[in-house]
Amino acid sequence: MIAGLLVAEMVATRGKSLGTQLKELFGKVGSFYPVRENFRLTAEGMAAFTERLKADPSTLGGRKVVSVVRTDGLKLVLDDGSWVCYRLSGTEPVVRAYSEARSEHDVEALKAAAEKFVMIRTG
Repeated sequence: MIAGLLVAEMVATRGKSLGTQLKELFGKVGSFYPVRENFRLTAEGMAAFTERLKADPSTLGGRKVVSVVRTDGLKLVLDDGSWVCYRLSGTEPVVRAYSEARSEHDVEALKAAAEKFVMIRTG
């Protein structure tokens, strides 16, 4: 509720629509394209993916992984600043992949790499 009130105050104070303010912000810092996908796996697939989460990959989709963060899942930060975070559902056999890139083209490539990383079977 507070966030909604703050947004209303921004629009009223600045005299610009939210869309205009967002375009101006993206003009300063660039655009971001976030995506969330759910991958439903079999029990065997979940076991294989859980094992994969233990390693720190050095590449994803042919791009270099420059940082691995394990605070809330497995977050792989790539050399261009884009990233993918994998989280296991605690209630169902689902892997959630959150991805973000600077362009629509890059986020589509990142989505494909994220899915491939989940679906590859080990062993």
